[in-house]
Amino acid sequence: MKNIFLLLGTMMSLSLAGCASGPQSLYSWGAYPQQTYLLLSVPEKTSPQEQIAKLEKDIEKAKAKNAAVPPGLYAHLGLLNLNLNNGQRAVEYFELERQVYPESTVLMDRLLKKMTGQTTVAGANK
Repeated sequence: MKNIFLLLGTMMSLSLAGCASGPQSLYSWGAYPQQTYLLLSVPEKTSPQEQIAKLEKDIEKAKAKNAAVPPGLYAHLGLLNLNLNNGQRAVEYFELERQVYPESTVLMDRLLKKMTGQTTVAGANK
């Protein structure tokens, strides 16, 4: 009977230790959620240049850890650059978003088409 309690206690300890490590995130989020909130809710609290600097720093950190950048981050950077009239950099980020997350192809193609005025976007799978 003593062995059963010992075995049960050991199993409970191991199961609780497994829960203590917590879930691993699929993406390296960094400041992306906070920056998106600021852009959409209180844009006066930060400038697009500050947001771009923070998000690019987060991308470098994610690359250093070999972690994935969350979906939408490159598109967000593209929009910030577009707001600063830096169209070429915005196009680069929109194309990067489309490359890394193919499910965003339709939206990115529409944005690029609207920006460039082209009828087709180079590299698009149609």
